[in-house]
Amino acid sequence: MKKYEAGKCDIAVIGAGHAGIEAAIAAARLGMSVICFSINLDSVGNLPCNPSIGGTAKAQLVRELDALGGRMAKIADRAAIQYRALNTGKGPAVRSTRTQTDRRRYQELMKHELEQQENLRLIQTEIVEVECEDGKLSAVISSGGGVYSCRALIIASGTFLGGVITVGENRIESGPDGLKPATELSKSLESLGLPMRRFKTGTPPRINR
Repeated sequence: MKKYEAGKCDIAVIGAGHAGIEAAIAAARLGMSVICFSINLDSVGNLPCNPSIGGTAKAQLVRELDALGGRMAKIADRAAIQYRALNTGKGPAVRSTRTQTDRRRYQELMKHELEQQENLRLIQTEIVEVECEDGKLSAVISSGGGVYSCRALIIASGTFLGGVITVGENRIESGPDGLKPATELSKSLESLGLPMRRFKTGTPPRINR
């Protein structure tokens, strides 16, 4: 693969899901130059499993993000379809709010947040390699050979790293919603001596009662 100098930044963020978005915006607000990479710009801020924000335990995390200046809670309010208070019959420690969210509206608003944020560039490409020189991070490399020099790297790839989907006895390499998995990035991290583990998330059958 022929490589070329494609750009440089202080911090590169791989992934534009919940974690990647918040990390990229926080770093950009601190005055760092940031590039946020996404395999598909139409999947920025995707809610692939369940289009809701909050709920037991999760609502507390969203509130903490909000207190630190994060965007999730504010965008969730703007894209909300319905609010529900959970565990109202129990003590205050386990009460929480959950909002059902318009998936597409949430994605559009989050993408707009990234595009309007000063010091931040949003780029559609797959990062396939992390490059180090003398044991130090030097750049990330895209599938097209673009070399993006950076001083720090945040990997917020979610379930894309070595992503596998199992349906019954069928097993395919895939990210959420049929998007391409980050297989080459996984191999690159392993070649750098980073241990990799597999975590499983399952979606049970839905019963129409």
